[in-house]
Amino acid sequence: MLLDLTRQFYPEAPAVALGDALVTHVRQAIGQHPTIDFALAILTNALQQPPGAALALFALGRTIGWIGHAIEQYQLNQLIRPRARYTGPAPLLNER
Repeated sequence: MLLDLTRQFYPEAPAVALGDALVTHVRQAIGQHPTIDFALAILTNALQQPPGAALALFALGRTIGWIGHAIEQYQLNQLIRPRARYTGPAPLLNER
């Protein structure tokens, strides 16, 4: 989604062409899709932002989420501590 938006607004940016080529190659080679980190790196490069801008945007998004959780907890007047249990197959342990 973020890569699509970057491509839409900055189609001539060299970073977009490089990002598209990398995404295509990686999908063909190992079938994996890019993460938000990759998309932010392409976006900040297309915008000619300084090094570290992608990390700052990522941290900003996380911070907003944390603030949202804090507001929700204040409204409920309780801490929200979700618990999860792994239900998949047992991990294989390396024998030494």
